Amino acid sequence: MKIFYLAHRVPYPPDRGDKIRTFNEIRYLSRNHEVHVFCLADGVDDMANVRYVEDIAASVNAVARKDLASKIRALISLVSCKPFSLGYFDEASLHQKIMQERRRIEPDLALVYSSGMAQYVDGFEDLPRIMEFGDLDSLKWMQYAARGRPPQKWLYGAEARRLLNYERKVAHGFDHSIVCTARERDDFERLIPGADVSCVGNGVDLDYYCSSGTAKRPGGLIFTGVMDYLPNVDAVIWFSDHILPRVRDAMPEATFTICGSKPTEEARALATRPGITVTGWVDDVRPYLDAAEVAVVPIRIARGIQNKLLEAMAMGLPCVSAPAAFNGIEVTGDPGVFIAEEADEFAARVIALLESPNLRAQASRAARSAVERHYSWDAQLSRLDSIMENIVKAAS
Repeated sequence: MKIFYLAHRVPYPPDRGDKIRTFNEIRYLSRNHEVHVFCLADGVDDMANVRYVEDIAASVNAVARKDLASKIRALISLVSCKPFSLGYFDEASLHQKIMQERRRIEPDLALVYSSGMAQYVDGFEDLPRIMEFGDLDSLKWMQYAARGRPPQKWLYGAEARRLLNYERKVAHGFDHSIVCTARERDDFERLIPGADVSCVGNGVDLDYYCSSGTAKRPGGLIFTGVMDYLPNVDAVIWFSDHILPRVRDAMPEATFTICGSKPTEEARALATRPGITVTGWVDDVRPYLDAAEVAVVPIRIARGIQNKLLEAMAMGLPCVSAPAAFNGIEVTGDPGVFIAEEADEFAARVIALLESPNLRAQASRAARSAVERHYSWDAQLSRLDSIMENIVKAAS
């Protein structure tokens, strides 16, 4: 099958949620299909990452998105009452490339990741199209609005409403939609009734994320994630302000490593506090995970599956997670993850793990076993095959 795969970022390196998903889907689909990737690069420097996608796909067409131009287009969209996400990702040269390649390749199917990319296959009603929302972006903007302050609160609320209307239009116009979790499917069916939707979960590379057995740093806590992303910044600030002091009162040797690229000024400032390290970009997160005794995922704004949680579990790390971050995980038996919502409860869970080697060892085994049973990429993405076959067959 000839597949056009559209993504709003270059699917490499797989170091953030959407890139992890798109990279692994392209790699999986390319085993048995001819996959042609169309994507936007985050500036000229990001274009260097295209070659890694070319190694696994039949072809890659990428366009470097200019940040200032994207923001101007988003502002114009805002004034014109359209979702500003659409304007932000609307690059004329990528439209042209897709049109040219469609005439040349004659694809059998278009698989579109992220609602902001649906505009690139407008007018392609004769081509079977699958919309992969991942998670409904409109709900994430609603969460931003709920936690924001004016004027951001008003802007976020407006974007949530506009984007939901657009998501409804896309879902009913495409042949099928995909979300990542049962919770997202429930939200989808409630907000977009009557549109066909399936759930295809995320996975984790179990060979790559595997503990090397190196010595642990006593009292070591870790959080991983791209650190210019609002939910991640909110998480580490909340943890540093309200949880870590409680932990260090009980265990002064406890340390907190914030491991991820592009830390904001607020995130970098946390490194001035006792016991906190902000690494910035690292070429391999695994040694940092391996050195920690406990992974913390204090994310309060979350949709879908948290890859950082799956990766920590695969590394055999006991985890303490906020409910919002764990909601997308579906496992049977003990997941090796302790759930805590309030700061004092979260701190108590962390302290209990740091104080008990036996509890950590038990949680470590349970976490690795849980992802082995439920979250290999092949097990999750095999559902795509039947969805695509049914869509193409129905259109023929």
